[in-house]
Amino acid sequence: MIFNKDKNGAKELRELTANYYANNDFNKIIGEIELATDELEQLVGKPVMELAEKCYMNPDENKDYMALVRKVQRPIALLSTLRLYQKNDLSHEDDGRKFKVATDGSEKLPWEWQLDRDDALHLEEYYKAVDALIRYLNREEPDEWKESDAYKLSRTLLIRNGASFDSYFPIEKSERMFLILLPFIREAQQLTVKRAYGLANWDALLAEKDVPETDAHFAASKAVALLAMSMALRRLSLSVIPGGIIRKFMAESGMGESKPVSLEDVNRVSQWLADDAATWIDEMKRARDGDSPEYDLLPKNDRRNKYCRL
Repeated sequence: MIFNKDKNGAKELRELTANYYANNDFNKIIGEIELATDELEQLVGKPVMELAEKCYMNPDENKDYMALVRKVQRPIALLSTLRLYQKNDLSHEDDGRKFKVATDGSEKLPWEWQLDRDDALHLEEYYKAVDALIRYLNREEPDEWKESDAYKLSRTLLIRNGASFDSYFPIEKSERMFLILLPFIREAQQLTVKRAYGLANWDALLAEKDVPETDAHFAASKAVALLAMSMALRRLSLSVIPGGIIRKFMAESGMGESKPVSLEDVNRVSQWLADDAATWIDEMKRARDGDSPEYDLLPKNDRRNKYCRL
């Protein structure tokens, strides 16, 4: 475990989260730390976690990556303390579950919306901490990270990190979200965009590093990002995807940002993304062949159009 080396685990959690009491019993949160560590390991790989623990236990022998320790500790601390707080809203005793009420009026139970807002803030901090960790790994490139499955897979893709993905579809430069989207990016690239571009010329497009990028590369990347997000919205739990991504897209499409996101809204947004991806695939083919774009200056007469354009 990457905490409590000198029997001061509670103090370490206090420094990392700023809201955990240093005099708390550390033993009560060990289980949550183990679960949060396992979840982070699924993202960055076991070798990275072992490197961080090695640096933590023997700092004098592993000075090159000492910054990695806090980068790994912080998301684990944030997620484990959040889950502990959620479980402690009620006390669990032999004769049932109970909640405490202050009789002197000094404290009151929070409203449900206050609990929800506090949970959302903690999760947002956790996501940012994970993003900071992955950006550090991409920048320093330790061998343990370069040998991970996620890193190796990203090297075979048209879009290789969260910052690049954000330039084609806004995910708030979330490296965590990019790792979650990796299977969908690969599927969109392999089954749709690569075949549409042509297998014979694909390697040249994949290896392109020119700045500014060519129109064909931009269009292909745009199509991959849109298709990946479309598939993710249909297949993943909405709790995994930042709600701001869906609401922002809906608000920009005139559907209102304050409304709660429904399954119908998600399906509608997913179809919009797929339709946009088809447009960018067509633009990719035009750029590949050197054709000049054709613009529809007149609206198409379609009986499904319930509006009049003057």
